[in-house]
Amino acid sequence: MSVTRVRLLTFAAVSIAVGSAASTTHAQGQSEQPTVRDYCIKVAPGKGAEFEAYLRDVAVPLAQSRADSGEFNWFIVIRGVIPAGSSARCDYRVAYGYRGLPAEELSKEGVDAALKRAKLALTADQLIAKRASLTSLVGAEIWYQIDGIGPDVEKGGYLRLNHYKVQSGEMDEWVRLEKTYWKALMDAWLKAGGKGGWGVYGLWMPGGGSTPYNGVTVDTFPDWNALMRGVPATELWPKVHPNTTPTETFTRLDKVRSIHDVEYYKVVEVVRGK
Repeated sequence: MSVTRVRLLTFAAVSIAVGSAASTTHAQGQSEQPTVRDYCIKVAPGKGAEFEAYLRDVAVPLAQSRADSGEFNWFIVIRGVIPAGSSARCDYRVAYGYRGLPAEELSKEGVDAALKRAKLALTADQLIAKRASLTSLVGAEIWYQIDGIGPDVEKGGYLRLNHYKVQSGEMDEWVRLEKTYWKALMDAWLKAGGKGGWGVYGLWMPGGGSTPYNGVTVDTFPDWNALMRGVPATELWPKVHPNTTPTETFTRLDKVRSIHDVEYYKVVEVVRGK
């Protein structure tokens, strides 16, 4: 059985458990952890092609200029594959990665300066108006990275986002299970020639008991075929974890977390700083 089936049926992708208070404390206590600002957006009906042209012609050169100036480490745009259409919460996700704490969002004056550096003949007001004509913002989140393995995903690759609601007080156990079992499995797969990556993140903002999830794991694959094949978990498990079975591990996980949703995206743009 491939990892795709295993994770959807039972394991999914284990994520970090954080309650609202624990999340904030953890992130503040380790301020050098990488963080991510993630925007979920919907595209106006019939504007998909125009939006991707805007990404190519405006958003990417602007992001490159900002990344090169050190405002953030990387920028990525991913397009929803499953779910998609009106049933999908996000048509696209636009994310900014930081080496440490996230920077404050740019003021209009800062946007004007960045547009000038990128040699784009737009003002901040024109940029905001253009973006508003193409998209609407569904929500914004800030995450902090707990762990990860594998190379960075590239344009044309695929991501599987696995969102979890972890029970209060179970963060340490979640992290232990994640690192002990799933990270070790991924490490063995990569050493055997597998192509892909994995990361686990805790939700920093927003917080509180009403949040539908508080952790996510991100599985990355270089192309569609790799996504469909997944990781050969059934083959690797007895080699990596000879003293336990998947069922035993899944039982432990079921006690500390529940699956909120699993989403699939294709990478349409990637920018990295110098």
